[in-house]
Amino acid sequence: MKLSNKTYDIIKWTLITFVPALILLISTLGTIYNFDTEIITLTIGAIATFLGTITGISNYNYNKGDE
Repeated sequence: MKLSNKTYDIIKWTLITFVPALILLISTLGTIYNFDTEIITLTIGAIATFLGTITGISNYNYNKGDE
């Protein structure tokens, strides 16, 4: 299964821009409202890292086929 460039760009933007901003927002709100955010931010970070790795491997394999 190949992803279109648009789909890849959306996934990449989500993992590089949106997820870190979301983690910062959750952590900041947790500090303001005095609740623990460690579990949710670690979960989001772990999922994003996994998806980023899979996306990177897929991109490498796709570009390797172009050679």
